[in-house]
Amino acid sequence: MKIPLFVYGSLMKGEPLHGYLAGLEAREVRTQGRLFRLPAGYPALVPGEGDEWATGELVSLPSMSKFIVLDMVEGVDRGLYSRQKIQVEWQGQNLNAWAYVMTLKQVEESNGTRIPSGNWRKVPRSTR
Repeated sequence: MKIPLFVYGSLMKGEPLHGYLAGLEAREVRTQGRLFRLPAGYPALVPGEGDEWATGELVSLPSMSKFIVLDMVEGVDRGLYSRQKIQVEWQGQNLNAWAYVMTLKQVEESNGTRIPSGNWRKVPRSTR
């Protein structure tokens, strides 16, 4: 059984950490929430209701064991991100997927700035 993971930043195709997901099927999806750029050079998703959307990719992981490495990469044990289930929208369907997210409080404490487009790829690499 495939395990869905929503990625929206450095794990997407063409981004620095994509190697962890290389060779896995990915399709463009979106989710309700706000995307922020953190001064450290990577994004944070604050999932939520409302009219703001974040764009990313839905990746099909072969098993839950893949999260052992991904949780370390995303700093779950250090409290950087937490992994939780969210809803994503793909071709008009709502699907459940795992995602690495932050709280609004975490983003504010990290001096994050909102990405109005909700799309990390639209943030110029020179300002990441």
